[in-house]
Amino acid sequence: MAKRLPDYLRPGLDLVVVGINPGLKSAATGHHYAGAGNHFWPLMFESGLLPVKLTYEDDARVLDCGIGLTNMVDRASASVSDLSPAELRAGAVRLRAKLLRSAPAVVAFNGKRIYEVYAGRTCVFGVQPERIGSVLVFVMPSTSARTAAYQRDAKLAYFRELAAIVAAQRRSAVAS
Repeated sequence: MAKRLPDYLRPGLDLVVVGINPGLKSAATGHHYAGAGNHFWPLMFESGLLPVKLTYEDDARVLDCGIGLTNMVDRASASVSDLSPAELRAGAVRLRAKLLRSAPAVVAFNGKRIYEVYAGRTCVFGVQPERIGSVLVFVMPSTSARTAAYQRDAKLAYFRELAAIVAAQRRSAVAS
């Protein structure tokens, strides 16, 4: 039975990571990034974004680290190609409202395709020229094991870049 994944959001977070929608394993377990071979949890720790190793079963604990999790579309599917354009457009509108409400320092889109759908334009990985309200936008390769175009080491480099940006945002907030 598919479970709806909770949003882990609140105002004042350092980072919110956005997925496109839950995979089937995540929906079955009720936890974010539960798919076998998904690189998300190891990369979060190895990059320094998380101070302790967590697994999908610990996903609610990200809030304790100043990190939130959400998805653009709530419905689970085996692939993004199973989502209709109307679902994606409606999800983008809901996501924008969530991000404006929670106003994290940084939002990271977990996958280039999700941001391209959200923004309605092509993009490159890294920091984007536009913001969502005051929120800095970062795009990284999908952590799905199916994304062969970017292997684990390349994904880790983007996670480390993201960690440096989040740390700089924290320093900036403390200084002001």
